[in-house]
Amino acid sequence: MLSTDNELSIEKSSQPLKNFWADTFALNTFCYLISLPIELGFAQMTLSTHLSARLVGLFIITSTARPFGIWRDYIFRKFRISDSDKGLKPYLVDTLAYLSFELPLYMINMSISGATLMQAIRAALIFCIIAGFVGRPYGIYRAFIRNKLFNLN
Repeated sequence: MLSTDNELSIEKSSQPLKNFWADTFALNTFCYLISLPIELGFAQMTLSTHLSARLVGLFIITSTARPFGIWRDYIFRKFRISDSDKGLKPYLVDTLAYLSFELPLYMINMSISGATLMQAIRAALIFCIIAGFVGRPYGIYRAFIRNKLFNLN
């Protein structure tokens, strides 16, 4: 069956919304899975505190997920990498994309939260270490969600 111009127009106009939902779902679910052991295990937060932090995180992540997705795609294009590439280069580029976007946001959060300069620097260093472990796994997870759940390339 041939598609009509109207069907193509509808598909094109829904693409930005589909991208938004795919990136938002991917980043929110990934961050929740990462924060669960950190907050309940390492930080020994109560379940109530953890859930409150995740509720705040839901708003922050939802508002930054698509801009981060656009930034990550831009960085990948600049380094001529695709989501299917393997090895050290995509790992490093994913980590760079994650750090260059998320670290400034994290530092703003630390500043707003009232952290001292030394606390913010220590937190940023820990954040950099964690980003080294989660940047590429998130990129792989995002590609999977966009491809398998949202039929995006």
